[in-house]
Amino acid sequence: MQAIELKPFMESAVAEVLESMCFISSEGEAADASDSDRSDWIRGELGFVGLPGGTFGIAVPPSTAAVMAANFLGEDEIDLNDKQTVEVVCELTNMVCGTLLAQIDSRQAFTLSTPRHVLPGTESPVKNGRIEGTYATDEGLIYTWLELQATA
Repeated sequence: MQAIELKPFMESAVAEVLESMCFISSEGEAADASDSDRSDWIRGELGFVGLPGGTFGIAVPPSTAAVMAANFLGEDEIDLNDKQTVEVVCELTNMVCGTLLAQIDSRQAFTLSTPRHVLPGTESPVKNGRIEGTYATDEGLIYTWLELQATA
């Protein structure tokens, strides 16, 4: 499967998880989002093993992440601390990646690593073939990316 063929799966996985777990509607790919300064966004990343293996990540503006975390945990935003918000972004990274991989190949078993919080300035270098999407929601933007390992 070519990288460009995976974009609809990514968009679908983001929409499915956000709607079911955070009660946030996805409005599809955001127009003009490539200029977004994501330097202060909260990031989650994980690796996965399977055919193919690779890495997956999410980045969300702090205000959007706070709404997602509050909805996910059933709490008021004011009652959440930064650690809880980061943990929810990491869990959403896990859930979106799992949903995406199941949509790509539901017969393939994948092993996902524990998602980790990626601090600004410590991101992995972008590799050729990265598939990216920035999606608009009714609460703000969410940026996702997927890098697949080359298969022999």
